[in-house]
Amino acid sequence: MHIQSKLLLLFITWAIGFSALAQKDTLHLKSGEVLIGEVKSMAAGVLVMETSYSDSDFMIEFDKVVKLNVERRYSIVLTRGRRRFGQLKPDPEADRQLRIVQPDGSFESVKLWEIIALREVEGTFWQRTSGSIDFGYNLTKANNSNQYTLGIQLGYIGEQWTSDFKLNALRTAQDNVEDVQRTDATAEIIRIIGKRWYVLGNVSFLSNTEQAIRSRYSPSLGGGRLLVATNKLFWGVALGFTYNIENFEDPSLDKNSAEVFVNTSLNMFDFKDFSLTTGLKIYPSITESGRWRSDFDLNLKYDLPLDFYIKMGTTVNFDNQPAVEGNDFDYVFTTGVGWEFNK
Repeated sequence: MHIQSKLLLLFITWAIGFSALAQKDTLHLKSGEVLIGEVKSMAAGVLVMETSYSDSDFMIEFDKVVKLNVERRYSIVLTRGRRRFGQLKPDPEADRQLRIVQPDGSFESVKLWEIIALREVEGTFWQRTSGSIDFGYNLTKANNSNQYTLGIQLGYIGEQWTSDFKLNALRTAQDNVEDVQRTDATAEIIRIIGKRWYVLGNVSFLSNTEQAIRSRYSPSLGGGRLLVATNKLFWGVALGFTYNIENFEDPSLDKNSAEVFVNTSLNMFDFKDFSLTTGLKIYPSITESGRWRSDFDLNLKYDLPLDFYIKMGTTVNFDNQPAVEGNDFDYVFTTGVGWEFNK
């Protein structure tokens, strides 16, 4: 029995040691706690870590981390728009400082507070993919008005490429009034160049009964620069060309046109459980004299437990030469509840 007890103790010790070796990522907190597991991501000031001794992932405020060691390669976003790829190791020469280590052994030292986001680039396709889905419903008794909204977002990140897909749909039905339908979608791919520059290509789609638009397909190509990148916000600008293929409720008004686009976008995060994104795009026409359009959006999100959230948003579209007189301006205000993954 004594020998059996020793063997059992030896096995348990080996199993714990093997588990620690298999999960090499180590996290040291201000409180003195040490967590061993797999760092999955970090964004909006929250680091997500998976461990073998918990059924659910740990959600840790990054400003409480004092030391970090990760074995896999990550896409690392730093302040001032810098982007790096590599492993993260503690810097023995300074507290709360890390080394971004390359496969050849070279490294760059950065402060912990300079790290804005982490995403593993050696993981599976699913690990590199993030997304969200939300629903909204509004009922007004006076006009028996029913409004449904749906929002979907999917993103993927590689070492030098990122891609994003967004879909928003709205349906409104009420007594004695024609139904209102609106669908907009965008698929975009971005190639990162250097520290702050990038080139982009996207295709957007809009169908909007309020502006008598059956379909508008708009492929675009351009470039941009990240002006501000901190652990609280991103702000960037972009410039490029757009080609419109427009089909209206009246087929005789169908047309194609070319435009320049100027875009600015702002993403604010890590303000407790709140985040805000907003963007403005202006399209001066090249082929239609005097025509210009604009698209504005603003979204406020509040995070709930278990990756759920509450969202409020508004979208405003303007066209100074609409297909139908009087339909130059349209806006939508939505609310909804959603769920996200790998954010």
